[in-house]
Amino acid sequence: MRGVNNHISRLCAGLMLLGAVSYAGGGQVRASPVQSEQVITAAAAPDVSSSITGLGSPFKKAPYARNVWDMQLFGGKIYLGHGNSSNNAPSPNAGPVPIYYWDLAQNKFSVQDVTYTNPATGKVTTNVYVMDEQIDTFKVLNGELYIPGHDSRVPGWAYGNFYRLNGDHWDQYMNIPGGIHVYDMAYYKGKLYAALGANEGPLIYVSSNRGATWTRFGSVSQYGIMRAYNLFELGDTLYASSATAGKTQGIANDKGYMTSIKQNSSGGIQTSKLTFTSTQLFPGLSFVIKAGEVNVPGVSGQPWLKLLRTTPVNDRLLYIAGVIYNDHQSIPQGLFSAGANFQNVRKELLPDAAVVPMDILERGESVYVLGYIKQATGQYMNVVYRKNTASFAAGGEGWNEVFRFSRDTFARSFEEQNGDFYFGLGSYADVIPASTGTILKLSAGDY
Repeated sequence: MRGVNNHISRLCAGLMLLGAVSYAGGGQVRASPVQSEQVITAAAAPDVSSSITGLGSPFKKAPYARNVWDMQLFGGKIYLGHGNSSNNAPSPNAGPVPIYYWDLAQNKFSVQDVTYTNPATGKVTTNVYVMDEQIDTFKVLNGELYIPGHDSRVPGWAYGNFYRLNGDHWDQYMNIPGGIHVYDMAYYKGKLYAALGANEGPLIYVSSNRGATWTRFGSVSQYGIMRAYNLFELGDTLYASSATAGKTQGIANDKGYMTSIKQNSSGGIQTSKLTFTSTQLFPGLSFVIKAGEVNVPGVSGQPWLKLLRTTPVNDRLLYIAGVIYNDHQSIPQGLFSAGANFQNVRKELLPDAAVVPMDILERGESVYVLGYIKQATGQYMNVVYRKNTASFAAGGEGWNEVFRFSRDTFARSFEEQNGDFYFGLGSYADVIPASTGTILKLSAGDY
């Protein structure tokens, strides 16, 4: 492959491949997935459409920026991710973004303040939003709730943000060097790690003092898409992952890259640069480029995939394959799980192969998956499946449908508390129903 092209035609850090400048813009992914056959007989589950309660929506942004990217239960509240970090329409660069939540005790939406303390002067500034274009994910790390700064508005490209819940407000820290995009964070063996999409590539930073200061740890790879999207544990090892070129007919490259980080009992750290093929990470998933379509890496033609909703379940990692779409976002393609060291990777066999998986929840003895089927009428049938975690290692079968419900769009994220389920409605950039951003509830007694 050729050396890195130093000309960047789009001001969007990290979405650059070796030898090509690339940008994932609007519009649906045009390469078509080739699905393997799957037939599973399952008992019918209740349609709870008439039992779903609409709680409304707290969001004030344009419709696409109301996508509920994530929902996180913490401290009696369900926090709601929203906004849009893409440079492209619709609703481009939709920050700054308020931190909304649903209060389970008071049954209402509320918002929390964000404070920043200037380390040089001690001056405290309070806002009612994060200084980022999108809240993409919430992370519970060592018992504390964090927001990685997905696309920094302030301070800009020099430093990236993260936010930590502190009582009834959030503290902002704008101190991760080069972290214009802080895609993920993890707590591992007493340290915080951050995964970046930076000008210098898919970087990993580490902090030994709860994020007060950060040190550059390394880079995921010098190849592929120059963004580190994920941090997750599998076994006793922390992994940082960038993107993987999807297996595509007529194109030889199907590689993806990770870095493994393993700390021993004495504090010593061993790291390894890992290369995987798309078939290793996403077995059975392949694509065909439509006739006449030009293959421009990261833009059109061959899809690039990342791991979504990475969730440890017993000794395996459960995740969704997502084609990179609209710059930082993704279109899910299937549900997979991996054993230690990414051995024994398999596709998880949902009862209906047409279901597109969107989100994952682990609840002790059960793991739940939310998905949807787009129907011929234009309506979406949203489905929740359950699998027993005790038997999770046995095989990809064993998923049972819990319930389903119909809406004019799909549920992008979900949460659960004492058997009550909550859903956040979403959309893609081409068709954006007015219901995007609506929060739904299904009570425990209704399914």
